[in-house]
Amino acid sequence: SPTHLSQRAPAPPVFKPTISFPNMTTKLKELKPGKEMDGAVIKRLHQILKNADLEKTTVKNIQKQLEVDLEISLSDRKAFIREEVQKFLKSGVGKKITSKRKPEDDLPGKPSKKSKKEGKAGKDGKKKGRGKGKDVQDPNKPKGPKGAYMCFVQVARPEINKEFPTMKFAEIAKTLGERWKGMAAELRGGYEKLAEQDKDRYQREIHVYVPMDAAGLEELRKEKAAKKSAGGLQKPYKCSALLADFVGEPSISRASLTSKMWAYFKSNDLMDPENKRWVVADKTLKNLLGVDRFQGFTVSKYLSPHLLPMDGEEQ
Repeated sequence: SPTHLSQRAPAPPVFKPTISFPNMTTKLKELKPGKEMDGAVIKRLHQILKNADLEKTTVKNIQKQLEVDLEISLSDRKAFIREEVQKFLKSGVGKKITSKRKPEDDLPGKPSKKSKKEGKAGKDGKKKGRGKGKDVQDPNKPKGPKGAYMCFVQVARPEINKEFPTMKFAEIAKTLGERWKGMAAELRGGYEKLAEQDKDRYQREIHVYVPMDAAGLEELRKEKAAKKSAGGLQKPYKCSALLADFVGEPSISRASLTSKMWAYFKSNDLMDPENKRWVVADKTLKNLLGVDRFQGFTVSKYLSPHLLPMDGEEQ
């Protein structure tokens, strides 16, 4: 006979483990204002800077990335973020991390980790594999043919963006995959037909394609290098007469200037012994900055008037 409900053994308790994911970013709104909140911002800021290209990165871009990652507005913390960027540049943390090596890495005949990571040069002298730089592409080269799924994505993604404007990229990708997986064979056949048409298009274009010569590609590389060196924390500025006399150079980047300033503070023993965060200006520094005493990490605001656009640039 069936067991009465009251006679059945009680179900075992459901175990729900609490798992913490160290790689997940803590939301600032869940933290207490003050040191705890600042610590979360600084931690994520350092992670961004360690992987950033200083020739392209700007403080504004860093602030935007922090706001996305931490899901809070930091419009009122611009000065704080700029100070922390200056601290990072001054500390040289990124360089220390990339230069760490174990003693055994220096043994004769043993390739270093750095050499393993860097791509080897091929017959054409260009790097291959990990560590290679992305080379310029011939703008006239035909685009490769799209597969059936990419034809579907090209049609469906704008529709999803319009229907769900706040949906995140990862969620959109998941939705596209689910729709493609559950699509009827007849409808999928239409996208496969589009893929075949695109393949025919590619064959026609590649048949008449004339590759750009070496001189043309080299010119594109020079243009790319010029654009790369024109922005971010490594963007060059023309020095005012006072700053040029101080640093001994007609132009300088913010990153280089920050390093030079801190080297000057330390070599001339200008740090306030009562509070090392403050700098007591000597006659030369006072003539340049116009102040007797200031917090070291605010020096950039006193230097900004001395950083002028390079010749030919707009104000």
